[in-house]
Amino acid sequence: MSALPVPIKNWKYLLYIAIVFSIADCPARAADSAPTVVMGEAAQKNSALVISIARSGALVKNLDAMGTVTAEAGHVVRIHPAGSGKVLSVAVVPGQHVHKGETLLTYQDHSLHLIRLEMTRAQAALTTAQAASQNAASAYHRGHELAGAAVAAGETRRRLAAFQAAKDDVIARQADVDTLKHQLEEEYNSVTESVKAQTGPLDETSSIIAPTAAEVQSVFVGVADDISPTTELIGLTDMSSVWIVSDILPQDATQVVQGDEQITELASDAGTTLLRSKITSVGDIADPATGLVRVISTVPNPDGNLHPGMFLNTHLPTREKATGIIVPESAVTEINGVSTVFVPAGPNRFRPQEVHVGATGNGQKIITSGLSVGERIVTQGAFALKAVMLVSDMNDGD
Repeated sequence: MSALPVPIKNWKYLLYIAIVFSIADCPARAADSAPTVVMGEAAQKNSALVISIARSGALVKNLDAMGTVTAEAGHVVRIHPAGSGKVLSVAVVPGQHVHKGETLLTYQDHSLHLIRLEMTRAQAALTTAQAASQNAASAYHRGHELAGAAVAAGETRRRLAAFQAAKDDVIARQADVDTLKHQLEEEYNSVTESVKAQTGPLDETSSIIAPTAAEVQSVFVGVADDISPTTELIGLTDMSSVWIVSDILPQDATQVVQGDEQITELASDAGTTLLRSKITSVGDIADPATGLVRVISTVPNPDGNLHPGMFLNTHLPTREKATGIIVPESAVTEINGVSTVFVPAGPNRFRPQEVHVGATGNGQKIITSGLSVGERIVTQGAFALKAVMLVSDMNDGD
């Protein structure tokens, strides 16, 4: 029996049913036909590929700001000479980086000449006193052996008194030498000055040296200038650690917590380095000139890569948190402008999956859609899979 013809008036209904079933079937067919990337076990191992399970959580929202590198207020060193004299040479210029113990300038130290003369006299007096003490000791011991016979007892007592006086004189002269020696070692040899490279006992040359690794900020004297202990010679800034100062709006400053970890981007030819530091200060009062509040973070600078005046991108953690599926930043890659993760699709096979990214911070991202809790994804090695996929697309195009 032949099928009954469908009345013309029902054709719209039949078309609606067909569209509904077609739409319902689309995702399954799209998933089945989604392109996959094939990567063998050896390649996965070389790419350090890691597969993890997507989990939900909370991520602190960061406030992006522009930071300025500034020298720490307590790290500015202003060097003065220990003595008085005349500048012989200046070895540095402003902006120059110097190492600990490096010579900054030399000067003819008249005070050093005087104290060296006193040291010469004191050492001569000590030598004389020591010789006199030895003679007195010999005289006393001979008299003591001959006491009551060739030498009278009174003479022996007199010799003993002379010997004791000679020993006391040696002690006094030794004290003079020790005092002058201490003065030379402590006053004329310090963290900022050295007289150890003397060419002779009466050499007057003193060297001003850097007390630490630092940057020369100012040089206040020149060759042949007269100087004294009140003269400021050189200004140094200890750059072993610096401040990164971020100026933000007052309403944003209320969301920043002192003691939290700040992340700063340092760009170089080798790429971008993320500097992590603790926020040491969050201002309460806005600058009248700018209307902004100052946030200060202290950053170690052992290699001297950070210089005062540099502008850097900073990311300040706030009190606000975003919730969702958290994945490492390395899990998400951009393919044709679309945020993408890779999910396992069988043995040694991976499928790219579009996702939408929310908040980002501390090396993690919040996925707002496109991924489910418990789903397995590639958290490390996504870039290698992307490279394989792009090469495969190029070959297919050829």
